[in-house]
Amino acid sequence: MKKLRIPVLFLAVTILMLVLFTDRNNFRYRYQIGSPWNYETLKATFDFPVLKSDEQLLQEREQKSSQLMDCYRYDGNVINQVIAAFSSFGADSLQPAVVRSLRHIYASGVVSSLNGPGEMISVRRGKRIEQMPASDVYTTADACAKFAEDIRSASAHLNVDSLLTSNKLSEVIVPNMYYDAQTTANLARKALEHISPTSGMVYAGQTIVSRGETVTSDIARKLDSYKAEFIQAYGGHTHSDFKQVLSHLFMVLILLAIYALMIFTTDHTLYKDFNRIAFLMLLYALMYVGAAVFPASNETILYLIPFSLFILYVREFFRNRVCLALYLAALLPLLVLRDNGVELYLMNALAGAVLLISYKYFNRGFRQFANSLFIFLALMFVYCTFRLLTGTMIEQKAVVYLVLNAILAVIGFPFVFLFERMFSLVSQMRLWDLSDTNNPLLLELSRKAPGSFQHSLNVANLAEAACRAVGGNTRLARVGALYHDIGKIENPLCFTENQTAGDNYHKNLTAIQSAHDIIRHVDDGVALARRNKLPGAVTDMIASHHGTTKTMYFYTKYCNEGGDAANVEPFTYKGKLPVAKEEVVLMFADSVEATSRSLQDYSPESIAAMVNRIVDGKIAEGQVAKGDITMGEIDTVKQVFIENLQQMYHGRIAYPDPVKKD
Repeated sequence: MKKLRIPVLFLAVTILMLVLFTDRNNFRYRYQIGSPWNYETLKATFDFPVLKSDEQLLQEREQKSSQLMDCYRYDGNVINQVIAAFSSFGADSLQPAVVRSLRHIYASGVVSSLNGPGEMISVRRGKRIEQMPASDVYTTADACAKFAEDIRSASAHLNVDSLLTSNKLSEVIVPNMYYDAQTTANLARKALEHISPTSGMVYAGQTIVSRGETVTSDIARKLDSYKAEFIQAYGGHTHSDFKQVLSHLFMVLILLAIYALMIFTTDHTLYKDFNRIAFLMLLYALMYVGAAVFPASNETILYLIPFSLFILYVREFFRNRVCLALYLAALLPLLVLRDNGVELYLMNALAGAVLLISYKYFNRGFRQFANSLFIFLALMFVYCTFRLLTGTMIEQKAVVYLVLNAILAVIGFPFVFLFERMFSLVSQMRLWDLSDTNNPLLLELSRKAPGSFQHSLNVANLAEAACRAVGGNTRLARVGALYHDIGKIENPLCFTENQTAGDNYHKNLTAIQSAHDIIRHVDDGVALARRNKLPGAVTDMIASHHGTTKTMYFYTKYCNEGGDAANVEPFTYKGKLPVAKEEVVLMFADSVEATSRSLQDYSPESIAAMVNRIVDGKIAEGQVAKGDITMGEIDTVKQVFIENLQQMYHGRIAYPDPVKKD
């Protein structure tokens, strides 16, 4: 079942990529107003309407809005109420003039005041709406004045001023037209809805733009319209088009194959560790999602996505030579999915490469934000280059996005600790902290077992130097070496390096008892590592640093005392065989450093002979049968050990005794 985990993982990522795949890149032309058309002459392959620009639509809406008229509701019952109110106005001889004047005024309409300054208004009489000049409508003040004028003209021989004043016309003459906000809004909405979004047609076979022709605003509108229709026609039915789905699947497989092959060529051993592959595939899926989810109409937002975080996450768990290669492969979907894919790819590729270099020098504390500056400069350099290339202006929004991109690339780094927990990995930051000899566990080792602590420091120097020479994880090798003997904390006097002169822990023990106490330090170390929550990789180095070798001193003593030579089980370590390169190097370094302390002669020949004997003996015993290390690398490790031991045990000059003067 374990063998199927990686194929199932790749299948899941393939399905995700296929679902998110879009046909944005079917329309492969890039163009800018004012720039020449550098492609072949483009002719329409189908009829399509030319869409109006946003500016044109806005202008038409504003023009239409200025032509809209306020609507008033006409109430035909008011006239009768007003006439009834004037039934006792003056002498009976004035009644015909009163009625005639009121009917004339109310036929035109009376409002309290006009709602707007428009020249025309709409009047709703029942279900019918008609238009009329606003000047034909009376306000209540105008209606009172008109009524008074009509009455004075009809009764020139009478003095009606006192009569008009006593009747308080403004209280009797009331509006019969009221502003209708809802109908006004409905009419405005219908008017705006009838604005056509298109301005003409381009028919199949017609030339849209010729090669070398300057792209004008009119040509750009045709190209925008053609692109929109093209995507709708060919990109909107991919789920029902078998050929489209098949082509998408092939493209997804190509992208995924490049990434998978890049992993294999940079470090094929990664495929032996499901957690590491799962982590790399998660990062790839996140990169793909970032490249795919945003619509083609909002591609500027991609300037905001900190793709370069991929570099930081990978370098925390893998060798530097893996980082850039995988990052460049993970960016490839940008070329396929986005219209401005070349720009985005080069922009993020340069930013990632710069970050990989700068982070080596600015990786602690607040200094990390210096990386943001380098990222921003790299992003801006590519962005400005493409602006010059296309002859377009630098957009303020794009620059703001690039600034945020650079900041997010640093702020997002702490997620590395989440990935560390999720995939049981060990980051360089964690190893850096563990390599500090002020760590509580190492302090306890130095206090309770000072000889073992000094031995661990020497082993750490040897293992780190050897791993550097063969391309291993030097920080992991050093940390594993520092902690490989922490089990000796439980019984420090059992080991010679912690005993004082005259003390002998094993004096009254049998060879089997002594071997048991010696061997137990591996299990004690693993238990301490788990109790202190050390990373799994470090715990594995503790468990494997003796492999399944024998405690030869006590086994030989046992045999010399008449014991059965075939009874090797009590003298054999129950650890695991080393697998990782760092585990193999630690096993060699541990044995070599311990044996070097018993040498009588530290000449280059003696040291070389000892190193070769120890390493070749481990190989002959089958201790490195599962190790991820080649014979050529083992020879390199031997040479590093020899050179370092010669420096550790170099001869010193003898100081002459002072000459005695008479």
